[in-house]
Amino acid sequence: MKLKRAQYHHNPPTETELAWLCGIWEGEGTWQFKKARSRLCKKMNKSYVDKEHMRMSIQMTDEDIMLRVAKIMDGRKITYTDTPKHRELGQKPIWTLNISGKPAILWTELMLPYLGERRKQKIKTIFEQIDTSYETVSA
Repeated sequence: MKLKRAQYHHNPPTETELAWLCGIWEGEGTWQFKKARSRLCKKMNKSYVDKEHMRMSIQMTDEDIMLRVAKIMDGRKITYTDTPKHRELGQKPIWTLNISGKPAILWTELMLPYLGERRKQKIKTIFEQIDTSYETVSA
């Protein structure tokens, strides 16, 4: 799969990093199929279409773990939710990392051999929906 370097630069993880990462994603992460949709940017008064794509998401309250996940996954940005209501209820901030499109497919292909059967079936369904050959990545 060719990715434009200006858009995304992938640094392959070590085998140990990948195994650790897969354990975290298996327990805390999710893979989703996002349908194509039209959107309107009110500021610019322009409309555009999001193509159908895969999205990987992971959330947890452990900032140190999320920073390690982000570092392994090419230094991605993590965001957090920490509202006054959360603090009032004694809740910790929730850290989130999302990956969409071709980078999500690339990371999923790397993780696939380590994932359980239920996850593999979910990913197969998503790949079929976005017309990606599951057979090429499941071997």
